[in-house]
Amino acid sequence: MDKNNIHVLSRAVIIIDAHILLAYDPRSTPNHYYELNTPFYYLPGGHIDFKESTSHAIVREIEEETGYIAQYERFLGVIEYAWSFPGDEAYCHTHEINFISKVHISGLNPQVTISQKEDHVAFHWIALAELNRIDLRPAPLKTLIPKWVDLYMNEAFVSAVP
Repeated sequence: MDKNNIHVLSRAVIIIDAHILLAYDPRSTPNHYYELNTPFYYLPGGHIDFKESTSHAIVREIEEETGYIAQYERFLGVIEYAWSFPGDEAYCHTHEINFISKVHISGLNPQVTISQKEDHVAFHWIALAELNRIDLRPAPLKTLIPKWVDLYMNEAFVSAVP
């Protein structure tokens, strides 16, 4: 993907028993950390395909990344994220629009280890109380996720994509 484009992504908030499921790159020498070899967490999900709704994209991405079938619950919010670090010209993208949604996966809980389906994506359950102590990107999500989960803005975002 061209780094000079704005990338539109659908991301999932999966909270069970006061824990949130987060993704990270487990490779010892990842090729897409935005700060060289600095591990960080991010919300599961990925790019929205052309003419694909955000709700369909997140269900598809969760299945691709975890093997689990997610049930879309509701829209939470949108966060725009852009960055520039030395060496960022080597990376996929540096400007994102992230549509954040709450999803549910039946039978999943924080004691379940999720098998890695892709070499660049692994998962870890983090206690919500620990959110402020980890490197979660974009960083504003640390305070936005708890606020958004308590709000019901179902009509704040409407998709007319089938």
